[in-house]
Amino acid sequence: MKKTLTTIAAATLMATSGMAMAEVELSGNVALTTDYVFRGITQTDNGPAIQGGFDAALSNGLYAGVWASNLDFGTDADIEIDYYAGFGGEFSDKLGYDVGVLFYTYPSSQAADAGDYDFTEVYGSLSYDFGPAAATLGLNYSSDYFGGSDNATYVYVDVEVPLANDFTVGLHYGDQSIDDNAAFGTPDYNDWKLGVSKSLGGFDFALDYTDTSLSDSECFGGYDGCDDRFIFTISKSL
Repeated sequence: MKKTLTTIAAATLMATSGMAMAEVELSGNVALTTDYVFRGITQTDNGPAIQGGFDAALSNGLYAGVWASNLDFGTDADIEIDYYAGFGGEFSDKLGYDVGVLFYTYPSSQAADAGDYDFTEVYGSLSYDFGPAAATLGLNYSSDYFGGSDNATYVYVDVEVPLANDFTVGLHYGDQSIDDNAAFGTPDYNDWKLGVSKSLGGFDFALDYTDTSLSDSECFGGYDGCDDRFIFTISKSL
């Protein structure tokens, strides 16, 4: 499940003055990470993941893409494929916006309740560039969340502080609320992340520390996937 931070795709405006038709820009991304963590919880049973995706963006702000990762829930599901589409742009040179819809799918699962794994979220965010730092406030909502749960809302704040020599410090705090968490009985919780990243030789390197407010007994009935951890990721944009 992806739309956190390590974000899926950000829409950029590529419009030039006087351009009558929208142009399409294609891009891709690939990553190798020591752990696939979604909203503070491992999706690969504390193991590594190979991830990647493709995006298409129009100069008018419309975009769409697909992203995939291996995973390990301890069930038949061993791959996640997400599809998304949205619209993004800027109200000013400092204030930006992004809205869209995101489909999470688990096609490899052969479980009888596999359909309960798939779910859809709508999302929206506002970002502001303060100069020394940039901040994003976002909201994701699903009316039929993962595992057959009911309404779910995720509110988050991200802050990025660029430093010298292509280093960036990132801060993240999120609040996940889930009505009738039918699959796991996990209560509402918070997650947070502190990380540093650097671009070097065409690659992006990131080291993150992440944790949640969930105890082991609250995390999927005793699962240790909600504990604090360090994550190292190497990624490249194509």
